[in-house]
Amino acid sequence: MCLLCEEPARTTLRHSVNMMSSAITTTPPVGTHMELRKTKRYRLSAPAFYCWERADGILQEAQGRVRDISSRGVFILAEALPSPGAHLELNVYLPSLSGTPRSVQLSGEGTVLRAGRSEVGQSGFAAEVIFHAESSDSATVLGDIQ
Repeated sequence: MCLLCEEPARTTLRHSVNMMSSAITTTPPVGTHMELRKTKRYRLSAPAFYCWERADGILQEAQGRVRDISSRGVFILAEALPSPGAHLELNVYLPSLSGTPRSVQLSGEGTVLRAGRSEVGQSGFAAEVIFHAESSDSATVLGDIQ
């Protein structure tokens, strides 16, 4: 008797392989989360200033706070939300760790992926952004950027 299908045992390797592959699943069990991100995200609270062109053609500027950041994008907590698909210009100011008022400014451009309110009532948006470090003379929360 085949242990997988409970049918009379077949001696072919094909039957065993077919039955094993049908028993393997790639979906996570109910109640668990499958991580699909390609890069590690870092929790961070830093001021962010951004602008985008609204659907009516008007340039909109706003500010918020970074919730988390990675080498590929950012999540901004804010009240003014650009629409998904909008082109975005963004400046993030990383705090200095040395006690001096200097900081690193990350500037970037990208595309808004999603926007809305969370279950806890916070509004914000996720964007895929390519960042460039503007200036720094001291260590920051992300380490020395060279």
